[in-house]
Amino acid sequence: MKYLIATVWVLLTCMLGYIPSQDDFILIIGLYAPLFVLYLITYRLFTTHKDILFFVFIALFVRFCLLFAFPNLSDDIYRFLWDGHLTLRGVNPFFYTPAEWMEMPDGQSEVFQGLFPFLNSPEYYSVYPPVCQSIFAFVVKCFPDSFFWASVLIKLFFLVAELITIYILLKLVKQLGIQQKRVLLYALNPLIIIELSGNLHFEAIMIFFLVIALWSFYRNRSKLFGIFMACSIGTKLLPLMFLPFFLRRLSLRDMIWAFVSGILALSLFTFPFFDLQVVTRFTSSIELYFQKFEFNASIYYVFRWLGYQWKGYNLIQSLGPLLSYLTIAIILIMAWRERTMDLHHFLKASLLTFTAYLLLATTVHPWYLSIPILLSVFTYYRYPVFWSGLIFFTYINYSYQPYHENLWIVAGEYLIVLSIFVMEWFKLPVVKVILDVSKLLLRGTVDLYWNLRGEEGDKK
Repeated sequence: MKYLIATVWVLLTCMLGYIPSQDDFILIIGLYAPLFVLYLITYRLFTTHKDILFFVFIALFVRFCLLFAFPNLSDDIYRFLWDGHLTLRGVNPFFYTPAEWMEMPDGQSEVFQGLFPFLNSPEYYSVYPPVCQSIFAFVVKCFPDSFFWASVLIKLFFLVAELITIYILLKLVKQLGIQQKRVLLYALNPLIIIELSGNLHFEAIMIFFLVIALWSFYRNRSKLFGIFMACSIGTKLLPLMFLPFFLRRLSLRDMIWAFVSGILALSLFTFPFFDLQVVTRFTSSIELYFQKFEFNASIYYVFRWLGYQWKGYNLIQSLGPLLSYLTIAIILIMAWRERTMDLHHFLKASLLTFTAYLLLATTVHPWYLSIPILLSVFTYYRYPVFWSGLIFFTYINYSYQPYHENLWIVAGEYLIVLSIFVMEWFKLPVVKVILDVSKLLLRGTVDLYWNLRGEEGDKK
C-alpha cells in the first residue's frame, strides 16, 4: 500500500513540477488536489518509525527529481539572475531599477536584453536581502550564459538546505517529546515542495537558517543562535518578528553574545552591498510593497471595500502601512504579555503571531505559508496544513485575461481556514467535525435529489 501511495505521490509531484505553466489552472489544481489528499492520507495512515523514515526519504527523493524542472509557476528566477549579473559587473543591485538600467549603455548587453522581458517588477528596486544576493552572484558566476543551469545550481542549494532542515526537525521533535510523524507535515507538504524546491522561493534557505537557530537556542548556544538567526533575517526579513519572543528568553549575557555574533555574521554578507543610498532604496521598496501590491488578502480587502464606500477609491497607500504598524503592535503586545517561557509556548506564540501578520497583510502568496506549516509541526494547530491545500486555488487568478482576482475563491479560502482555526482554538476535533459536516451535506444532497425525483413522479 505505501509503495503504491509513494509512487503515485512522486508521479503527481513531478508532473506538477514539470508540466503546467502559471495560467494552466485546471491542470494545476487537477494535479495538486489529489496530491494534497494523498498527503493527508499518508500522514493519517503511516505512524511507525520505519514508515515515517520511508516517507522522509520519498520527500527528499522527489525534491531531487525536481532538480531539473525550470520554475514553471513563478518568474522570480529572472530577477535573481538579473541581480546576480549586476553584482558580477561590480554594480550594486540595489542602486538601479531594471527599467533604469536598461536606459544605460550596459543595459543593452545580450544577457540583460534576454532577462528584462521576463521581469515582473522592472520599475522597483531589488527587495532581496544580502544572503540571497550572495547566492545570486555565485550561481551567475558559475553559469553566466545559462538560465537553466543557474536555476539547477540554486535548486542544489535548496536541496541541501531542505535535507538539513528535515534532519534537524527529526532531532528537535525527539528532544521536545513530539510525535516523530509530525515531521511529515513539513517534509511531505505539497506546497513546500512545489513552491520552494520547485519554484525557488527563498523561504527554503530562510527556514534552513531559522531551524538551525532554533536548535542552537534549544541547546543554549547563544553565539550560534545569533549567527544563524542573523543569516535567516539576511535571507528574508520575516524572522525579525520572532526576535521579541527570543529576547525574553535570553539572559543578558546570552543576549549580548547573540547580538554581537549576529551583527558580525550579517556584516559579512551586507558589507559588499552597504551604502546609505542602498538603505534608502531598499526601505522605499519595502514601503512600496505595502502600498502597491495586493493579492489574496483577508482583513485588508474588507477595509479596502469600506474605503471605496467612504472615499470612492482604493486606500491601500494608507491602509497598507497602517496594517503593518498594527502587526508590529500585536507582536510586541503578545511578547510582553507572555507568562510561560518554555519552548513549546514560544512555538505556539510564533505561529499565532505569524498568522496575525498574514491576516493583516495586503499580499499572501502560497509560499508565505511556509513558516506556519513549519511551526505546525510543533503545535496541535493544523489550520496551516489545510490552508496550504486551499491557497492553491488562488492560481485561478492567473488564468484570467485580463488578470483579476476571483474574490469568491478568496472568501471561501479564508472562511474555511478561520472556521478550522476557531475549532482548534476551542480544541474541537477538526477532522471529526469536517467529516460530520461532509456527511450532513452529502445526506442533504441525496435527500434533496430523491425529493425532487418524487415531485417529478407526482407530476407525471
